[in-house]
Amino acid sequence: MNRNIHIAMSALCLLWATSCEVEFDFRGLDSDPLFLIDGYVRTDPSEPGTGSFQMYLYGVPSAAGKREFDEEARCTLKIYRNSELIDTKDYITIKDFFGLIADSYPAEEGDEFTVTAESGGFPTASSGTVIPRKPAEVQAEGSIDGDNLRIRFSITDNAGSEDAYAVCFRTESSFTRPDDNYSGAGLELTFGNTPESSFMDVGPFDVTWEDGYRYYGIYDDTFEGGRKEFEVTAPLPSIDVGKKLYLRVEVQSVSPERLRYETACIDKANNALGFIGLAPVTFAYTNVAGGAGCFSGGYSVFTDWTLVTEL
Repeated sequence: MNRNIHIAMSALCLLWATSCEVEFDFRGLDSDPLFLIDGYVRTDPSEPGTGSFQMYLYGVPSAAGKREFDEEARCTLKIYRNSELIDTKDYITIKDFFGLIADSYPAEEGDEFTVTAESGGFPTASSGTVIPRKPAEVQAEGSIDGDNLRIRFSITDNAGSEDAYAVCFRTESSFTRPDDNYSGAGLELTFGNTPESSFMDVGPFDVTWEDGYRYYGIYDDTFEGGRKEFEVTAPLPSIDVGKKLYLRVEVQSVSPERLRYETACIDKANNALGFIGLAPVTFAYTNVAGGAGCFSGGYSVFTDWTLVTEL
């Protein structure tokens, strides 16, 4: 019996040792570095006809080539709207992280935006997106249930849209109804994540990510121009003495590529066995030609600030 246990333990140790021994063969790999793009252009509800452009741009060294970039290396980022060049940014550093690239441009639903990133020694990275149609209607209401805030909201879909949405919940404690231009504080929902997947195990959402506020993604191709109602629960925010709690919901029509990309990022981050070579394959989604990452479009709408009631 003891002999069998020793044999089993030896086999497990051998499996662990061989799985940790990873050899990399760089022969035949491309020696060119790549650009990683993570950005979007979406309508700004406070300024009709205007799109908010935000992007992070990274230079990624190749596995087989040069591992560091020159101090003076620069990237030229070009932005096109409906095939017309509208901006050129030629000052973006590559060796050190440049930071957020932000601007605003004229934008309407149906506009096509294309970006290209160029620099000597890099393949040209390019990606395009279209500003989606806005949701036909969004409604929301909230109620206090003990220590929880119950939120009911509905989305009326535009027939022929991509059926992909990003939802963000905001609250504010105030004596009076907040102004519509006031953003409010972000509200995070109560949910659980399985360790193997990005998909949530409760609620209507498929994936979540951080972008200044916490966003929750829905991809549902059964909308078909109809109206769907949802209910979620969040911890009750603190309410100052004498004040009331107000709720509003932001809903973005988004490019489906954004949800696919965020899902792939979380799946890779949750690839817990990757360090010993036993993890399942996880794919890195990208819609960037000649590079990696995601460039997406969005159309934001907000509900009015609504007074939260007691159940």
